Amino acid sequence: MSHASVALVAAIVAAAALPQARPARRMSNDARARPTGSLIATTGSPQLIESGGAATTLLMNERDYQAFVDLHGQQDPSFVPIRRKPEGLSPRAQYGFNLILGGHNLCWAIDGGPEDGYTFYGDWNGNGDLTDDAPMRFEKVNGAFSLHVERQERDGGVTYPVAMTLVLDSATPPGKTQAQPVLRTYNRSTRSGELTMPDGRHVAFRLTGSAGFYAEAFHTVGFDLNGDGTFDAETEVFRVSEKYVNVGDTSYAFAVDPHGRSLTLTALTEHLAPRAALTDGSPAPDFAFTDLDGAPRKLSDYRGKVVLLDFWGVWCGPCVAEVPRLVALYERYHDRGLEIIGLDTIDTRDKVLAFIDAHKMRWPQTIEPDKGPIQTLYRVHGWPTYYVIASDGTIRKAASGSIDSVVAALLDR
Repeated sequence: MSHASVALVAAIVAAAALPQARPARRMSNDARARPTGSLIATTGSPQLIESGGAATTLLMNERDYQAFVDLHGQQDPSFVPIRRKPEGLSPRAQYGFNLILGGHNLCWAIDGGPEDGYTFYGDWNGNGDLTDDAPMRFEKVNGAFSLHVERQERDGGVTYPVAMTLVLDSATPPGKTQAQPVLRTYNRSTRSGELTMPDGRHVAFRLTGSAGFYAEAFHTVGFDLNGDGTFDAETEVFRVSEKYVNVGDTSYAFAVDPHGRSLTLTALTEHLAPRAALTDGSPAPDFAFTDLDGAPRKLSDYRGKVVLLDFWGVWCGPCVAEVPRLVALYERYHDRGLEIIGLDTIDTRDKVLAFIDAHKMRWPQTIEPDKGPIQTLYRVHGWPTYYVIASDGTIRKAASGSIDSVVAALLDR
């Protein structure tokens, strides 16, 4: 196969002659036109994304770091705690985690200060020993201390590139009033290519992954379906978990190479319905759920009301920080027609019941696992995520930030 793209080859179907010269059954035009088989397109080199979303980790002193490890370290099998640290670290040394590499959550130490600079001790080989990995120095770039890292990693028999930029910064944690030092890790990257479709049409695509991997459920594939040279976030960008895309009149299952080296499209035998638009003014997809009291419900049951969908979790710090504001919003507008549906992720029923009772969250709640059917339908990939649905059943706002003004505009009349 060629290195750039391989055209889909249609299967040739031979009609067998029947006895008594009976005419062979003719294929319909639709059947003849529908492509079959698979096509594979390769990608170019990865390009690091050094803006936008970054993993943000608080810097901790040694005591707080050890308390974190004792409390949470046993819960995550991918977590590798520090078992040996370099000698001679100063009292200023701070520690953290979320150095994602090879499917492991690795830890690190940072020593130094703004006058003499900072040194980074990363557990790059994932053995918990910070003494057998070379220390690295931050550089001051545009007033901020940053460290750019490029590595070649192994996954079975595959060698793959990983690039990331680490930046020392400050942020105010949820529920706090003062900023604290943090490490921001930019490890997302893209790989691009072009598909050649059966009709000769060329469709550019872009894979977006992290830490050298591109096929996790939350990673994305962008298809330039309208050929305008861009990837519209609402209509042309798909999560890997969504699994299929419609190109013209054909539905294709798509599969991403784990390290983003290629994209495979396989023609499906039936045309699947387009996915929900989720754009402002589009109909909100209906769904059914059972609330924590055991009552069956549907989103469409709330037609005529303004509905706020709240995708959240008790485990989610930013979600918990937003609860008082949601309670105030509900108390202010419920009598005017506001309903909230809470969709918790991962937590146990007892944990959610105790939390909503303590915080007086008096609206229906349900629980589903990570990447559950409702989250998949609404393409949720971060928490909290909010959707405001108007009384006519259309989406008026899809946001992970403030939604008060949107609700007020619909109900303050």
